[in-house]
Amino acid sequence: MSQESPEPTIDDGEDALGADIAEFVKLESKGPWVLAHLVARRVTPGEGDGVGFEQESTKCFGRNTFRRISAREFARRAGTSAKRVLAFLDAWNRLAEEGVVDHAADLHPDKEVELPDTSKYPFYGKNGYYRSWEATNLSPKRREAVEEEAEKSGTRPPAVAYILSHPKAVKTALLADETTRTAARQALEEFDARQAAADAEDRAAAAQVASERQREYDDVIRAERDAYAAQAREAGEGSQDDASMDVFNAMAEIRMAASRALALLSKQQINFTTDRAEAIAELCDGAEAAIAAVRDMATGAALDDAALAAFMDENGKFL
Repeated sequence: MSQESPEPTIDDGEDALGADIAEFVKLESKGPWVLAHLVARRVTPGEGDGVGFEQESTKCFGRNTFRRISAREFARRAGTSAKRVLAFLDAWNRLAEEGVVDHAADLHPDKEVELPDTSKYPFYGKNGYYRSWEATNLSPKRREAVEEEAEKSGTRPPAVAYILSHPKAVKTALLADETTRTAARQALEEFDARQAAADAEDRAAAAQVASERQREYDDVIRAERDAYAAQAREAGEGSQDDASMDVFNAMAEIRMAASRALALLSKQQINFTTDRAEAIAELCDGAEAAIAAVRDMATGAALDDAALAAFMDENGKFL
């Protein structure tokens, strides 16, 4: 009984080996951009960042049509997250903004695209176009804080984002490692120092605002006093009838102004600052003394010498 001879060994050849190596080199140098390109030409960009379920659309180029879907649907079919898909899309569009590739909205499957080399246009890393922390569940506000603080400290944002996304890992590291605890203490000390500095700046700014408002208030009071002095001088130069009518009008204005102030106070609860309340009280005291003096002089009642001298010292510059 004869034995069957073994099948001859067939060498697939140097060309096939070279093709696989070339494919490896291509993926090694352009692999991430291949993924970004596939996302960019199939995911709907624009409003809502393509996250909705019902954003499926058909684009027409000549006789050919191709379909785009939302980032969430793409992620569902690819077995990944929508945020990661959008991070790939954002990376592609960042490169497009530099004019290296076409924008995602201008891509379609029939269009040949020369993919960038990662040695010249890095996908990952410090200067990479892909920002992995955008694929996390951090809110935009927290991502912005991560980017800002990472830039200050020279830390890579992905490392910070990873820590923020894994609070249990942070707790474990603090419990297990003294170096981590030391770093945490230093961070808290720096945070407290920043807060104290910010509080001091806020207090200084508030004091500056209060000072400016006080100066404005003083300017208003000074202008009113100058106006009163001018009116008093004009009254002294006119006839008695004119002066009598001016006195009447002035007192009517005072009463109307007081009525307006009472109306404002009755309509709303006003919380005056201490300085403003004291200034208003001083104005009321001065107005009360002036009104009493005007009443006595208008009705012919005599002022005692001490009261008249005090009033003239306080208000004589208006006469």
